[in-house]
Amino acid sequence: MGLFPKPEETKQWMWPYYGTANRVYCVDSVNGDDDNPGFSWRQAKATIMAAINLARYQLGTTTIDSSKDHHAVVLVAPGHYNEQVLFSGYNIHLIGCGCPVPGKDYGVSINYDGAIDTTAVLGFSGSGIHVANLHIYCAEAIPALNMAGGDNNLVENVVIEGDGTNCTYGIQAVSMKGSWIRDCVILTPATTGIFLDGGADRYAINGGIERCQIRGAATGVKGIHCEATMTAYNFRIHQNWIDVEGGGATAVGIHDESTGNVFITDNYVVVETAATAISGAGHGSLNNHVSTNGTVTDPYDDD
Repeated sequence: MGLFPKPEETKQWMWPYYGTANRVYCVDSVNGDDDNPGFSWRQAKATIMAAINLARYQLGTTTIDSSKDHHAVVLVAPGHYNEQVLFSGYNIHLIGCGCPVPGKDYGVSINYDGAIDTTAVLGFSGSGIHVANLHIYCAEAIPALNMAGGDNNLVENVVIEGDGTNCTYGIQAVSMKGSWIRDCVILTPATTGIFLDGGADRYAINGGIERCQIRGAATGVKGIHCEATMTAYNFRIHQNWIDVEGGGATAVGIHDESTGNVFITDNYVVVETAATAISGAGHGSLNNHVSTNGTVTDPYDDD
């Protein structure tokens, strides 16, 4: 590379997502325009979907780029984005450039208030998808975020706010093959914080859910739920903080019905008297901690 690398070498050295030239796109809800090419902040797109559609296609086409060296990055400036973001593709990195703190500086906030849809506020399918540093607000009867399929995906540092009445799930995941949900904050879902949706050919393998904070107050709410028809092995639910005390006696902190091996370790769960902190966790439960109306059980034995 030499002492002073050339610009193209600098890109490859400093930014691992460069594979094809001009595959970084910028979005700015205030100063952008969807007629712009999106290759710089001065020429940013106005909507996330406009940039995603450039990022996921082969250049100059509407054909999804599935080549092994394809990586495309969508950088989103702080602001409010009143849109629904649904896409499929490979190796797309959707990164918010702002700190997602609800009630303070939202950073990049996606607030979809259009007609009721059955999908999600933000939904994707495909492999190698990376979603980070976003705030999502959902007041419709849909999930805030839907991982609809694919392998080796990563969702991290995403703050999700449900309205406590309509938003069904904070995150719904159909496939978790080699995929991780990390360091997310999920507030007031109506049904479940993180729901692993089972069915034929649906797997939670070689991945996990870790270091998330989930708080639900709807009656019977679940923090994390692995459905019975989800096949799981080498999957970890680790170091999550889950508060479902407001959900009453029918609330459940972690509900594992999956077939296979789920390791449930070092989680902190807050529940009301008679509620279930961790259930169906005989596959591998170790060193969890539970507070029931202020009475702490540490470690918690769910057998």
